[in-house]
Amino acid sequence: MNASGVNSGAWLAFAELAGPALLLMLIIGLGAGILQTATQVREASIPFVLKLGGLALVTMTAGPLMMGAVEHYATRLFNAIPGLLHG
Repeated sequence: MNASGVNSGAWLAFAELAGPALLLMLIIGLGAGILQTATQVREASIPFVLKLGGLALVTMTAGPLMMGAVEHYATRLFNAIPGLLHG
């Protein structure tokens, strides 16, 4: 594995780790914003509590899968270190 392979693997590992949580936060924030606009209730704690609960839910359900992706990347990275050093 060369340096560009390690770099692209880092982006993929980041996307697999942060992607589900960021996508859920986007959906919850959009839904809460539409709900607050429709009801004209401007309370900042509503989206915060919804996002906190959603993050807890996605961490419990997809957490092992997300950490497996990071573990796979770390294993590939550690195995590639000798090749990167001796180039």
